[in-house]
Amino acid sequence: MYIVADENMALVQAFFGHLGQLQCYAGRQLSAEQVKMADILLVRSVTPVNKQLLAGSAVRFVGSATIGFDHIDQTWLAQQGIMVRTAPACNAQSVVEYVFSSLAYLSQKQAINIENKVLGIIGLGNVGSLLAHFAQILGFKVIGYDPFVTRETIEQVDLPTLLSSADIVSLHTPLTTTGLYPTYHLLGKDNLSLLKRGAVLLNSGRGAVIDNGALLTFLQQQPQHLAAVGLDVWEHEPLVNTELAQVIALATPHIAGYSLEGKWRGTEMIYQALCHFLQIPTQHQLADFLPKLTHKLIWPNLDSLWANYAALLRQTYPIEHDNQAFRQSLLLPTAERGLAFDTLRKHYWSRRESSAYDLYLTPSSWVEPMTQLGFKIIV
Repeated sequence: MYIVADENMALVQAFFGHLGQLQCYAGRQLSAEQVKMADILLVRSVTPVNKQLLAGSAVRFVGSATIGFDHIDQTWLAQQGIMVRTAPACNAQSVVEYVFSSLAYLSQKQAINIENKVLGIIGLGNVGSLLAHFAQILGFKVIGYDPFVTRETIEQVDLPTLLSSADIVSLHTPLTTTGLYPTYHLLGKDNLSLLKRGAVLLNSGRGAVIDNGALLTFLQQQPQHLAAVGLDVWEHEPLVNTELAQVIALATPHIAGYSLEGKWRGTEMIYQALCHFLQIPTQHQLADFLPKLTHKLIWPNLDSLWANYAALLRQTYPIEHDNQAFRQSLLLPTAERGLAFDTLRKHYWSRRESSAYDLYLTPSSWVEPMTQLGFKIIV
């Protein structure tokens, strides 16, 4: 069996090497010639998988170690009888911790009061619903917008109401261009002004859900309207709008879901799906490869649950390092910035999720919420 894979897929050799001949290429430049003889194709979100790539190939299974389908022509692949599997929710915890790390950083850097605010979540799928759950534990009031799902534990409102009511707006939708509710440029020149004055706007979903040009114009024309903007995803990646990056408070290179667990769990899920497709037993699991941490966390003993959680996240994920590294890359000549964007992602540091840490916690009243937020508690 011949397997072609994105060279940047985490642990691809460790998980898939025993299944057949494995050949790895740069995912963003993957060509039809390279996959022509492959039986199995393993990709990430940077590879468009469609007729142009796969017509005439031997591929019968496509696995994408991502939570979304927007880079895959599902209709055409289904017509060809090609099995497609992704890794839904593989990095949900990672993205949620990214959002709260962003808020912890912005509250400190911009002196924004985050506690007990209204969090508006656009997109209530796996990531959005987990974010809502964590936010409710932390004392936020949560409202959500998603025309496709109903979540009984979340107050759902229309988009204009969410934008005008939320103190924090966080986007977690797939990127779609068709249907009754396309998300392409969901936020743009016609509704950015609806955002509540003093709000925080975060996008760690898909870049083009916000019209980046319209956002830049809005921020230039009304620089005091929003308290802060943080973007992890961008239109036209890997070539981002450098002017926009310069005027926002937090800018990172599409790494919200890039915790070690988030990346490796996606590979594990695709490996399991492929073994099921091939009707063979699995030989590996994620726990076989995750390194053990020796660093222990001590309860900060601050006044509120949010303050303690934020302080712990500032230790486990000092997000300003990603912000600084990305901004440094934007100082390079234009022709080098795209490669630098991909390099930051390819060589991303081994960020760990809360579940990797032992937290020594004395007040027993905090054990239950901190366990729900993902930490391993030692009383």
